[in-house]
Amino acid sequence: MPTPEEIRSTVHSYIDMMCRSDIDGIMALYANDATAEDPAGGNLVQGAEALRALYAMLAPALQVELQGPICVAGKQCAFPLLAQLTMGDTTQYLDATDIFCFDDDGKITSMRACWNPAELRVERYASC
Repeated sequence: MPTPEEIRSTVHSYIDMMCRSDIDGIMALYANDATAEDPAGGNLVQGAEALRALYAMLAPALQVELQGPICVAGKQCAFPLLAQLTMGDTTQYLDATDIFCFDDDGKITSMRACWNPAELRVERYASC
C-alpha cells in the first residue's frame, strides 16, 4: 500500500506533468485499467488508450495549481486545484477538487475531477 508521502508525491508529479503537457509521464502514474471522470458525473473514460486521448486533449489547454492540502485517507486522496483553461484567445478559470484512488503499487486507479462547467469564469479568483 502506498504511504501518504508517496501519494502526495504522485499528486505533485501529476500537477507538474499537467503543466508541462507530459502525457507519457501522466500515463506512467496510472494503472492500465484506470478510470477518469472529468468532470465527475460526466463520461467515464477507462483504460490506457482512452486516458491517453483524454490527456492529449486536456493537458495542452490546462495549467493547474494546487490550492490547499492533499488530504490522504488510506489509498485515496483529495486536493483542491485552480485550473486555467485556454482555448484559442479565451482564458477561463475554474476551481476543482480532484479525487484519486490508488492500487497497492501506488498507481492511480481512478481520477474524479469535481467541478461545475457552469462555474467557469474569466477572473483568476472567485469573489467571496
